[in-house]
Amino acid sequence: MRSKSKWALLLGWLLLGQLAAAQALRKDLRKDFGAVGDGKTNDQAAFQKAAAFFNQRAQTPAGAGPAVLVIPRGVYLVGQPAVNPEGDDVLKLVGCRNLTVQGADSASTEIRYVAGVRYGSFNPATHQPFEAPTAFFTDRAYAATVGVCITLQKCENVTVAGLAINGNSAQAVVGGHWGDVGIQLNYDGIFVGDSRRITLRGLALHHLGRDGIQVLNHLAKSLNDPQRDDIVLENLTCRYNGRQGLSITGANGLRATNCDFSHTGRVIIPALGKALFSNPGAGVDIEPEGGFATNLRFDNCRFVDNAGQGIVSDRPGDAHTTQHIEVRNSLIWGLTNWSAWVTQPGFLFTDCRIYGAFVHGCRAANAAEATRFVRCTFEDRPYHGQTAYGQFLLHSDGAARYMSFTDCRFVGTHNYLMWAIVSKPLAGDVPDSASFFHLRRCTFLYDYAQPTQGSSNNLQGAVFMGANVFRDGPHRSSGHHTATVLGNGAPATPTIIRAPGSLQLLAANCSYDLINGLDLGRAPARARDSASLVIGAANSLTLHQTYRPRPELYVGPTARLVVKKGGSLVVEANTRLTLAGQLVVEDGAYFYLDPGATLTTVGRGGMRLAAKAIKGRRPG
Repeated sequence: MRSKSKWALLLGWLLLGQLAAAQALRKDLRKDFGAVGDGKTNDQAAFQKAAAFFNQRAQTPAGAGPAVLVIPRGVYLVGQPAVNPEGDDVLKLVGCRNLTVQGADSASTEIRYVAGVRYGSFNPATHQPFEAPTAFFTDRAYAATVGVCITLQKCENVTVAGLAINGNSAQAVVGGHWGDVGIQLNYDGIFVGDSRRITLRGLALHHLGRDGIQVLNHLAKSLNDPQRDDIVLENLTCRYNGRQGLSITGANGLRATNCDFSHTGRVIIPALGKALFSNPGAGVDIEPEGGFATNLRFDNCRFVDNAGQGIVSDRPGDAHTTQHIEVRNSLIWGLTNWSAWVTQPGFLFTDCRIYGAFVHGCRAANAAEATRFVRCTFEDRPYHGQTAYGQFLLHSDGAARYMSFTDCRFVGTHNYLMWAIVSKPLAGDVPDSASFFHLRRCTFLYDYAQPTQGSSNNLQGAVFMGANVFRDGPHRSSGHHTATVLGNGAPATPTIIRAPGSLQLLAANCSYDLINGLDLGRAPARARDSASLVIGAANSLTLHQTYRPRPELYVGPTARLVVKKGGSLVVEANTRLTLAGQLVVEDGAYFYLDPGATLTTVGRGGMRLAAKAIKGRRPG
């Protein structure tokens, strides 16, 4: 009997679920609200009529029930060419719950703005484009605002799917700048404000004058608020928009999967002879405004060929408004600007391909705030024949602390690999290696077919852990000299190879200049933990004297420094070589100890010079 009761109860729940689904309200944009969708008739009034219906319904008890707004296949024209200071939203939904806005698919269901919409600053008397004489201009009387196509304000459990929103910006009439930079007026695809459980799926949002999507939630009371917004973006393309593919100005819990945020700021306006572009012109901008951006994740996304950065998240002052932001298995490609510009805390890049220079990193107060990279590839790979941006793959000039790279690859085909100088200690802190760049099991490939641009690699403030190697790439055909500076960062502390760990210098015709010394395997945590440094053929390592206390090249008790045939180790005057472990100079290798340098052996430490080792500097 008990078993029969359970089955009856289960059957009852299933029937109730089916009944609820059958009772979902369905409205058709054409049949119920008068849209035509023929690509000729302006259907904005039909969208606004639909919005009014669902907004009114949301104020009644019926508003909690499921509902669907069906947008059949077709091209639905919206927008007006007249100057409108406030703009006119197409489908503005306020307070709606459990609603789905469903098109057939983004290839056959399109909301398209009419040609000739006005955007920017216009003379209110003549309605002609107006260029203000001041950089900052916010006179509302001169504003021409297009509006937002779909607004979700204070909504919950709303899905928008299977649509294209075509801003048609190439055929807009663009006026002068308005706001601080570019045109900061509404001309957006979708706006999400103070809403939860929002899903945007299978959408193409393109040629909007400003943003494809903007998310501005102020629901989180703190960075660690446990209640998530649950914003889901799936299979979206946000391309050829004017300011951003996606702007996140507030969100706690957003996940984007299989999305494309590319070609921002690339639409040429024929009458202007230039692109419609407003700063920052990024693929994605994460810039909290009066709130927080936390628990964000991007999976298998593209950020390619944006006029601004692929991803930007700049930190104003010492505000701490971001954390737990992860970019996974994504392509970030900068051609005329940085691939990514990050100074806000809490970014993790995993399994990403980063083509073109990454800039900055967070000036973190601890490792949890730091910018981190795991299994990422940095490369200056060309895009359809156009070179990637920057002279280095990584450019962090006194901007970052605690930045780390684990199992990453740096591949140079035209440019040097990195200009990385650790930030000065925060106020009251003392210099320490914990805040250095941490490189664990990284590979540095010189794959040059021609001499590199720039002067040298510069890595000031670095800790190497695990097996790291500099070597030639499979396509290297240029034998030019490549220089790397190690040390001389803001803290007067040495470069570190930590046990267990190794560094191999194997790329051809390379020199490495040690400033402030090198610690090779100092104070290993366990007796079995060893460290090694290998100087390969056609490589030289030089310990330079400085104006600071005498730099030291220290070889720890479980460490080995090996100079291979054709390699060179130079210890200059006013420096120290301390051997608690082993220095091995093989046949045909060069070793020069300046008479003004100090050599000290500790414990079982010592030096083994092969019979045919060469005592002196390597020629050239």
